[in-house]
Amino acid sequence: MTALVTDIVNATGQLEAAILDVTAANSSVLVCCKSMKAKAKLLPQVLVEHYPELSWIETELRGVFEACSHAIDRKSVNPLVAKAAISIAEEYRQVIDELKSRN
Repeated sequence: MTALVTDIVNATGQLEAAILDVTAANSSVLVCCKSMKAKAKLLPQVLVEHYPELSWIETELRGVFEACSHAIDRKSVNPLVAKAAISIAEEYRQVIDELKSRN
């Protein structure tokens, strides 16, 4: 089970890095938000502020970060939730990476 927690944390971390990379957000503000709960609210919002055309994924991004937060807090995660969150994180990381290549 801890492998799934590690996997979801890694996928979410890569998603976070992609968002920070394409938004060039003030990293000092975002780094201060160490809790996943805070990042769940802030990171999708920052992304949509820079790329309003991605507003359709904001809620799902929050869900990924919240699932990661729950996994960290509980030190466990439902395998189906973990796989779904990891899949969504990877899919949207690719969408975000494509933004970088367009600019």
